[in-house]
Amino acid sequence: MEQTTEAEFDAQFNVNVKGHYFTLQRLLPYLADGSSVLFTSSASATAATLNTSVYAATKAALNKIAQVAANELAGRKIRVNVISPGPVATELVLAAPEEVLNNFASSTALQRLGQPEELARAILFLASDDASFVTGTELLVDGGWTNYAYK
Repeated sequence: MEQTTEAEFDAQFNVNVKGHYFTLQRLLPYLADGSSVLFTSSASATAATLNTSVYAATKAALNKIAQVAANELAGRKIRVNVISPGPVATELVLAAPEEVLNNFASSTALQRLGQPEELARAILFLASDDASFVTGTELLVDGGWTNYAYK
């Protein structure tokens, strides 16, 4: 917190909160009744990890916006949900040093990084009719990262 500038704070909120909010607002006239909206957040919104105060706050704000939107759009049968990944083996993550990768993996209850395909299946579920009674929900796809006691 001590090193975060106001410009960095504003930049993160502009991308992670304002960007999502106004994108949804502008899409509303084009969404058919019964549509599904899915925000990508982060398990950091639930965890209280060191050195992530602004990022975590933006993701928590996004999650709350999704919950309110789910209520506001329920009359149109539009479902709004959130997917919150934990450590996933993306190209960016895999470029990190092996020590960092091992730390990420060992910080999850399942002791490994998630695979992009696992995240994709969770996204497909929330977007599908199989989740027709799910709205205003955050689905943590984090291998137990947010509740693992031995981080």
